[in-house]
Amino acid sequence: MSLIPERDFKTCVDRYKGNYRARNFSCKDQFLVMSYAQLTGRECILCY
Repeated sequence: MSLIPERDFKTCVDRYKGNYRARNFSCKDQFLVMSYAQLTGRECILCY
């Protein structure tokens, strides 16, 4: 995804320890899901 450069995203995640204790769902995964939801106009990610 080209909204934000990979290096800048990783820098922010590392700076704020975003993946600390994350088991299955990383910050990048959450960012991709939330970006998709926002770009497609979803009100919630569980809506079909």
